[in-house]
Amino acid sequence: MCNDHIRRARAGLTQVIEPADALGVVASKAWGPTRLLEIIQGATPTQQDWKTLVGEYPQDGQFARTLRNNLGSAIERWRRRSSYLNPDQALRYITNIGGRLMIPEDAEWPAALADLESTEPIGLWSLGEADVPEVDQIVGLVGSREATSYGTQATRMLVQEARKMGLTVLSGGAYGIDAQAHHQALEATESGLATIAVLAGGLDRLYPAGNMGLLRKIVQEGLLITEMPPGMRPNRYRFLNRNRLIAALAHTTIVVEARYRSGALNTANHAHDLGRTVGAVPGPFNVPSSAGCHRLIKETPSLLIDDPADLRRLYGSFSSGQQPARDREHQRSFDILSTEEMLVFEALPLHARTNVQHLCQITGLAVPSVTGILTKLSRCDLAEHNEHGWRKARNTMA
Repeated sequence: MCNDHIRRARAGLTQVIEPADALGVVASKAWGPTRLLEIIQGATPTQQDWKTLVGEYPQDGQFARTLRNNLGSAIERWRRRSSYLNPDQALRYITNIGGRLMIPEDAEWPAALADLESTEPIGLWSLGEADVPEVDQIVGLVGSREATSYGTQATRMLVQEARKMGLTVLSGGAYGIDAQAHHQALEATESGLATIAVLAGGLDRLYPAGNMGLLRKIVQEGLLITEMPPGMRPNRYRFLNRNRLIAALAHTTIVVEARYRSGALNTANHAHDLGRTVGAVPGPFNVPSSAGCHRLIKETPSLLIDDPADLRRLYGSFSSGQQPARDREHQRSFDILSTEEMLVFEALPLHARTNVQHLCQITGLAVPSVTGILTKLSRCDLAEHNEHGWRKARNTMA
């Protein structure tokens, strides 16, 4: 079927199905977006439709039965939102303002979003001429809406390093750390896509209003994307759903500054769930704006980021220039390792990859200890990491 028909159907589905609605994603994949839209518009699912749906999960009969039992009520829920259904109008609007609707059938669809599985977006509305780069060319920087001077400085240093490396800076377009990340990325003179902002509302309602100038500049020099069609407001739960996109699109998400309970931690948790790398910038002792970062470092397999050069360890193949002198001094130096650090180093495989949890089981050390040790091993060029996990550095003699 022509992509134009599929695009129209997906545009309609984004108007009635909320982001991260797993039933909508599963039904769209099983029936196809055009057939699902027909059903939402009043068609009755046939026996063949139900067989096709169940046939997607032949190894999990219980899930298929649960899916069928719950899908009926979901269809009714989507039908009650049919007053929002006007895909042709939405597509005309986005075209008139110079944007587009990207769909999974497009060649430029970000492949990394497939990792979201049953919460993969139905489509992405975008403003800006660029395509979304590959996941290993994107770094996510998120944090508090009440950025301190410390957080602002840390953001600036990280963004400057990221842009020197040719990385695209991804954030959520909000006040505070998000806005600083976008501003600094736009001010950098390096080539390549500077920044992407993932929004929680339609592109006709740029939010927050105080960042309107920034968001419009991103349209000119970067990229705005959202799951929400024109006309949809950025409600609170849509911000939380938006966070999973930031986590999925970035190779590494770094929380620069956050309170103990913060939306930035929600983004970090999504990244953990997806197996992405998460970093956190430590802050001054007993300062509320750093409590969330300290919590991540203590309670989760997040890496402590205390130097912009850490980005070069996390994005090795995209790094350029020389490594810092303090790292060169200790390159492949086993003498600097403590007993616990040697335990972790010896537990790392040379060819395969492993994760923090497995290393904890082998060494008997707690998660915070292992993550801290892995960061040191990485800085000393004794360990390397990518989205698949940790291993000894290739040039390391075991």
